[in-house]
Amino acid sequence: MKNGSIVLQVFRGEDSAGKEVRFEVPAVEGMVVLDAIHYIQANHANDLACRWNCKAAKCGSCSAEINGQPRLMCKTRVDEYPDQEIHVWPMRTFPLIKDLVTDVSWNYEVNKQIPGFTPRPNEPVPYRMLPEDTERVYEYRKCIECFLCQDVCHVLRNHDDKSLYYGPRYMVRIAGLELHPLDTERRTGLLHGKAGVGMCNITKCCQEVCPEHIKITDNAIIPLKERTTTDVYDPVAWIGRKLRPRRDELAAGQPTGALGTVRAPQRFAVKDVIRLKSGDRPMARVGTVLPDGRLEIWVLKMKGTQQHWKGPKTIDASDVINNYGPLDEVGIGSKLVEQYISEDHAH
Repeated sequence: MKNGSIVLQVFRGEDSAGKEVRFEVPAVEGMVVLDAIHYIQANHANDLACRWNCKAAKCGSCSAEINGQPRLMCKTRVDEYPDQEIHVWPMRTFPLIKDLVTDVSWNYEVNKQIPGFTPRPNEPVPYRMLPEDTERVYEYRKCIECFLCQDVCHVLRNHDDKSLYYGPRYMVRIAGLELHPLDTERRTGLLHGKAGVGMCNITKCCQEVCPEHIKITDNAIIPLKERTTTDVYDPVAWIGRKLRPRRDELAAGQPTGALGTVRAPQRFAVKDVIRLKSGDRPMARVGTVLPDGRLEIWVLKMKGTQQHWKGPKTIDASDVINNYGPLDEVGIGSKLVEQYISEDHAH
């Protein structure tokens, strides 16, 4: 501060040729950087571009770099910088639009690529979970999408190529889905591939700048790395998944067989490819999961190289040996077009 005034050096421009412009703002007790920017807009530069909304550190709109540190302008008090000029810049990881506003649309395109919450088709509603499971998932939901973690992530910041890694914000979102006790989708293939969880080298810089104090590295990225490593590289785990259902697929209240024994738990979705217990162990695809848990299936028949699906036929879940997952992902019928599927109800 100088003579009761605050000196701000604010970036102005629409491209890399922009530069800092010096402004003096009267000091007011409790003032935050966003207050100072509003004063500049009202009194010195009406065309200064700045994105903001709630001014309560909950919308994530006013992200910027203040003295080189990614922060929310509405949560950064000017008295944190006594006897210093305050330098306010846009987030450098994203393309500049103007002044303090950047184009963060890439983040929303990434978000569309993540499979959403997928409970089993016959999961009872309302959902029931243990309190500790609810608390664990709640942490990930605290994210306000300020993208400060994306801005500070060196993988995104230091390379002009965002095709290798989704960034910490989307590791948080995937963790909230993968670690949800009722979710059945497996996203480790996405994490190992396009999402690029392996690109993170655990510097924890994203965790340090999070205004909601989400433990991004400890509670999201590291558990996802462990899960992905097991699924991709552990041959014992791979064989185990093929031979028996996942442990977390055990469901309470499973119906019992004729001798009172509990059926082997299975989870199915439309288009899943399964192998049946019948003599020749044929492959089939799930057409419908009925409310009682039974499956309407189409059995695979081969005529030369042409695939033919015969059905529908209704079976009990206990008649299934293996569930191989969605049709196209396992490669069976991946080139199938609609005319190859027989919808002939006469057997």
